[in-house]
Amino acid sequence: MKRNTLLTDLLKKDLEPLWNRVVNHPFVIELYKGTLPLEKFVFYLKQDYNYLISDMRAFSLLASKSDYEMSKVALEIAEADATVEMENYVKIIEKLGLSIEDVLKEEASPTNLAYTNFLLSTCALGSPLECLVSLVPCFWVYEDISKMHSDKISENSVEVYIDWINAYSSKSYRTIVSNIRKLTDNAWDGTNYDKLKQLFKTSIRYEYMFWEMAYRLEKWPI
Repeated sequence: MKRNTLLTDLLKKDLEPLWNRVVNHPFVIELYKGTLPLEKFVFYLKQDYNYLISDMRAFSLLASKSDYEMSKVALEIAEADATVEMENYVKIIEKLGLSIEDVLKEEASPTNLAYTNFLLSTCALGSPLECLVSLVPCFWVYEDISKMHSDKISENSVEVYIDWINAYSSKSYRTIVSNIRKLTDNAWDGTNYDKLKQLFKTSIRYEYMFWEMAYRLEKWPI
């Protein structure tokens, strides 16, 4: 594999069919148009808030096993993610008449639990680069969605949906995505591409399943 090829670009290109299914899921389309039933959005919001807590723990694991420079950037990304995403979620949660306590006591769905366990185990047992590759899709997918579906926002009259959309189209969020991609690309030495591709693919699949989980209001069977 040629080292002058950016890893993140190469991964996205090789897995483009899967990627396109994620960014064009019905949940996403309806959310941007403002036609998504509020029940599904609230379900997603509760699950995603709890997902983001695991996401920050994954960055802590990454920092604990990295050199100083990578640890510094990883913790900066985690802090920025906490302020951009988590603070926006708190505002939306309050507008919906919910409390953080309501959200935190929500039981993780099967898909949410599986996805977060995959990320945490990868970051705990894998290399720093493997951890980064598993985390990139979540950040990058949301940015890509904000670019692809911006033309639909004019149809949207749901205030909390607009608040959610604005967070992922903001300059601060795009900086987070840029930083995690750069960190990932700079850590790659051109080897182990097949293993990294499988990790990236697994995360893309989980991103799709996360939308599907919310769209179907997934519950435990027993």
